[in-house]
Amino acid sequence: MKLKELYEELLKIAKDVGITVRRGKGNFKGGYCIVHEKDLIVLNSNASLETMASVVAKSLLERDIDNVYIKPVVRDFIERERDLALFDKQYKLEVTE
Repeated sequence: MKLKELYEELLKIAKDVGITVRRGKGNFKGGYCIVHEKDLIVLNSNASLETMASVVAKSLLERDIDNVYIKPVVRDFIERERDLALFDKQYKLEVTE
């Protein structure tokens, strides 16, 4: 599956589970948030397509998507992003003074 198709599938899943996706420009990474009790994924339009796909995949992990049909290749991508996020948290160095 091409990256653009993967990204579009991720956006469709977000919509299907009731998450609004917004794009904007600025100095931010993007991610999942709740605004006025509505689920929202904010994406930086200046980011690469791969980065935006990663942000959407990680954001979907904030919701229960176990019972949602997701194409195997897309689910694999989401799980890979989850594993990368867990690895980053586990091995992030803490600097203390």
